[in-house]
Amino acid sequence: MSAIVLTDTKLQRLIGATLRGGVLVASITGIVGGLLFLTAPDAKPVSFHLFEGTHSLYAFPGLMLRQAFELHGVTQLERGLAITQLGIIALLLTPIIRVTFSIVGFALERDRIYVAITCVVLATLMGSLLLH
Repeated sequence: MSAIVLTDTKLQRLIGATLRGGVLVASITGIVGGLLFLTAPDAKPVSFHLFEGTHSLYAFPGLMLRQAFELHGVTQLERGLAITQLGIIALLLTPIIRVTFSIVGFALERDRIYVAITCVVLATLMGSLLLH
């Protein structure tokens, strides 16, 4: 069996493009959501004297997606907050996707040691995200 040759340069370009794309998507999403949130007519001043937890609608990605793209029954303030939260999720997923591409690249090169190391890194990232 012959291993697929994936040069380091191609792998680095793929990883670099992944990081740039993820940061770009997260930035655009965050800016659009932030503008919607800040320009909402029903916005009220934020009180820093009392901590209020986040609304449960923004605790799950599926609910955020529905809140962000639902046409009726959602205020501009809620939509802006949901889109901003999606941008944060995109930013959190960027390094996870990058590490996943690294695993695929190392697997194609049949470099088992680096596959194992990057699997540990991916498990650490996923654990810190999901066990929080």
